[in-house]
Amino acid sequence: DAPPGPTAAEQAAEAKRRAAEEAERAAAAEREERKRAAAAAAAAEEQRRLRAEAERRAAEQREQEQRRREEAERERKKNLVGEAAKITGADEERCRACLESKNWDFEAAVTVLAAEQEAERKRLQQEEAARQQAHAQVNGSHRQASAGPQQGPSLGYDSSGPPWERICARHWKPMPHVQHTMQLLHGERLQVQWTDGHANGWAYGHSIEDPDKSAYFPQAVLVPPLRPAKARDIGETCTVLERFEAPHEIRGYLSVDVGDEVQLMHPI
Repeated sequence: DAPPGPTAAEQAAEAKRRAAEEAERAAAAEREERKRAAAAAAAAEEQRRLRAEAERRAAEQREQEQRRREEAERERKKNLVGEAAKITGADEERCRACLESKNWDFEAAVTVLAAEQEAERKRLQQEEAARQQAHAQVNGSHRQASAGPQQGPSLGYDSSGPPWERICARHWKPMPHVQHTMQLLHGERLQVQWTDGHANGWAYGHSIEDPDKSAYFPQAVLVPPLRPAKARDIGETCTVLERFEAPHEIRGYLSVDVGDEVQLMHPI
């Protein structure tokens, strides 16, 4: 007779064992797949990190190179400014501005700067010559006037003086380094005691408002008075016949124009 087959219990146990083995193999395969996925993800992350690091280093290198180029360009421009200043004698600020306006074309900028320096040199020479001439005229006039104001010729062929009464037609400031001259204001009344005889020369006298202050001033700013001086009353209203610009360096004056009306508020 044939040997007896496995019993139902044995078959169930075998099936259960095989199922367990299959489940174990599936779990092992899943664990292995997860390991491979984790390794792949780690590798990808490492690649990303490496790429980011490489890009960061490349960016730093580019920035360093850019800084080196900018520093080299600044140094080049600084050298151009110094060289231009050395060649032309202009100050470095003006040299830089000129080079910038010429797009750092050295030859073009030096040409402009040299022309400017030459023009400035000529201007200073002319000013110095004029200053020396004026100084000499004032000194000569001072020596002549020391003999007495009555010795000077008439002012503008006016034989009524000396002395003459004149009005300053515009503001006038003394030239630097010229001694024995005084500032005049537009409208100031003057008593002229002496002139050097030249139409555009010097006169010597004092302000009628301040007789103790005598000095030299140019005849070119003097005009005869149109009418005698007249006292004004408080509250009186007057119409302006000639424009007056208040001097910037002296407080207390009011600029007025022709046709303006002004009222006297305080005695003068």
